[in-house]
Amino acid sequence: MKQLNGEMLLLARKKRRMTQSELADASGVAQAKISRVENGTKSDLSFEDASALAVSLEFPIGFFYEQEPLYRRPISVHGAAFRKKSAVSVKDQDAAIASANHYALQVRRLLQAVDLDSQYLLPQFEVADPRVAVDGEANSVDSAAEAARRIRAGWQTGDGPLINLVRYVEACGVVVVFSDFGAAAIDGLTLRPAGLKPIILLNRNRPADRIRFSLAHEFGHVVLHPYPYEEMEKEANEFAAELLMPKSGVAADLKRPLSLAYLGKLKLKWHTAMSALIFRAKSLGFINPDQATILFKQMSKCGYRMREPEEFDVPHEKTKLISDLLDVHLKDLGYTIQELSDAMRTNADEFSLMHNLDFSPSVARPKLRVVASN
Repeated sequence: MKQLNGEMLLLARKKRRMTQSELADASGVAQAKISRVENGTKSDLSFEDASALAVSLEFPIGFFYEQEPLYRRPISVHGAAFRKKSAVSVKDQDAAIASANHYALQVRRLLQAVDLDSQYLLPQFEVADPRVAVDGEANSVDSAAEAARRIRAGWQTGDGPLINLVRYVEACGVVVVFSDFGAAAIDGLTLRPAGLKPIILLNRNRPADRIRFSLAHEFGHVVLHPYPYEEMEKEANEFAAELLMPKSGVAADLKRPLSLAYLGKLKLKWHTAMSALIFRAKSLGFINPDQATILFKQMSKCGYRMREPEEFDVPHEKTKLISDLLDVHLKDLGYTIQELSDAMRTNADEFSLMHNLDFSPSVARPKLRVVASN
């Protein structure tokens, strides 16, 4: 008989943003028992206790008996891409990480039915440091920007706007998921599950241009950072800026006098935020810090630091890899959403919400719901 997996209980509790004490009060199971199960010192809860936990956490009881390698922490959980240090609560971080692990479990199960071939290799780079030898499996680069240029060269995209970034990242075998982080100040995170390629979770409630920068930032972590270190966030931002706005391509646009109206037009061309274009112009030396400050003050006066003008909105990109995996099961293999969610040890309503599926117990066959981008 399978033993209850404390990591699964920990995942479910963190995803629901509950403390051990709160779960104990809600379920009637002693906190001491919950603590010992999560710490791996006890795995023989009674069926009644396990059922009470399942009800309180709104997970099928079978979820807690899965023996998956889970709960890998990401390299970083970050908020605004240009913020040096974002204030993200521990509870919000834990919930986001738990959500990423929940997706990882499902991706692992979905991949059992298919052979996934990547169109592009997923290279690894390391910014050279004369004090440290480069990892034997990584390609040495002088800067994060050079890594971005090599990625673009491999994708053969030239130096113009990179419009459908999601598809290129997915073509490297990386799973991209748009998730709901609620009110948490989190833009994205990257998880490296055992035996799988990385999974990038992005906050689907952000504007499309900000999501794109977050994706480029997280992809920078994927190709540059096998482990965390002090300069990694700076390098990920540098990588993202060069990937989305390569110097050789954007220079001609940013050398012209910059106004808010002109920045709006550039946003529609490059699919990057007006604020990101100002930062890029300053970092490349096309405007000085005082000029950048003036532009940011103009944006603040118009309310554009909180919400850039709607007339310059760019469309949200859509993921394809997860949708294709779901189609294989729902269409080719004939699963219903209820059957597939049961296989994932997840309630059907939650599974449908995670993947934008239209689920109703009264509907015999499921259909994918098309969500229009704003």
